[in-house]
Amino acid sequence: MRTIVYVDGYNLYYGLLRKSPHKWLDLYSLFQNHVLDQADVLEVRYYTAPIKEKMSDDSESPQRQRIYLQALRKMPPCKVTIIEGRIEHSTPYRRLTNPIAGMPDTVQVSNFTEKKTDVNLATDMLCAAWLNHCEQIVLCSNDSDLESALARIREHHPNIRIGLVAPIKTHGDTSRKINSDLKKHVHWSKTLSLIHLQNAQLPQIIKTSPKRITKPQSW
Repeated sequence: MRTIVYVDGYNLYYGLLRKSPHKWLDLYSLFQNHVLDQADVLEVRYYTAPIKEKMSDDSESPQRQRIYLQALRKMPPCKVTIIEGRIEHSTPYRRLTNPIAGMPDTVQVSNFTEKKTDVNLATDMLCAAWLNHCEQIVLCSNDSDLESALARIREHHPNIRIGLVAPIKTHGDTSRKINSDLKKHVHWSKTLSLIHLQNAQLPQIIKTSPKRITKPQSW
């Protein structure tokens, strides 16, 4: 089936990638060769936002992200499209759950909010359905904010097959389930596993013109 895959980058990262050694991930190979059956992946659309140094534990994180995004753009067959939102930084005051007697009951914190990703992703899925760009839409996310878009596509375009790939841990103390709000609107669903990630890594060196892209030594 002619398929477009929509990847919620931050949901993928915090759901499965963050503590894994498989961050050098080949998104096209992941879905075309390891996750989907009998699908012709026309495009993988990856929704993310440039991270800020102040939100990172490592000052090199923004540079590693830039290298990774460039690798996705240049890796043959060049079927990954990157759609960037932005990160907004604010410093609100938050109320403490258990304040200490005689001490302030609020504290000022740094708050980082990803903007535009959900709206961009939902809008693009709806456009693909209404413009008949594909036979199958696959969403890689476990975020219930995307429920309405899936519901509208299922309601108005019953001929389009909808799949859900949830990037979640399914064992151990932090195991989670596929979001039921999303699952009820799709034709099929499955979880993304660490084995999928391990088997779909980019090459250490990607030859491009005039430079080559090399996997960062650490993450």
